[in-house]
Amino acid sequence: MRVRRRVLESIVAHARREQPRECCGLLIGADDEVFEAVAAANVASDPLREYEVSPIDHFAEIRRCRASTTHGRPREVVGGYHSHPRSAPEPSPTDLERAFEGFLYVIAGAIGDGMGVRAYRLIGDRFESVELEIV
Repeated sequence: MRVRRRVLESIVAHARREQPRECCGLLIGADDEVFEAVAAANVASDPLREYEVSPIDHFAEIRRCRASTTHGRPREVVGGYHSHPRSAPEPSPTDLERAFEGFLYVIAGAIGDGMGVRAYRLIGDRFESVELEIV
């Protein structure tokens, strides 16, 4: 999956701003490229331990995508992102339980003293890593 550098920078910046809470947002793109990361409200009952993208924010992005294109390509919500402020950017059991196929999941999480970003897709009943090609 191709992703613009500013998208990853935006996700990491959002994760840092929200610490110690989990941040979340939506990924906007087309085909095999992510153009934009859009921050969303985390409406989970315990945002220190989980995330839930605001349905209001999600539907607003779907409507915005329907009304626009990028370089002649229709835009769509192709995935979502969230952070793991106290752990590695790897899917948790809760992430697996709530995931569905066809969506790109990007997780920002602690790696050493910094923060890393990794991507996954649900295939069957498990996550598979997705390589992010920075463009």
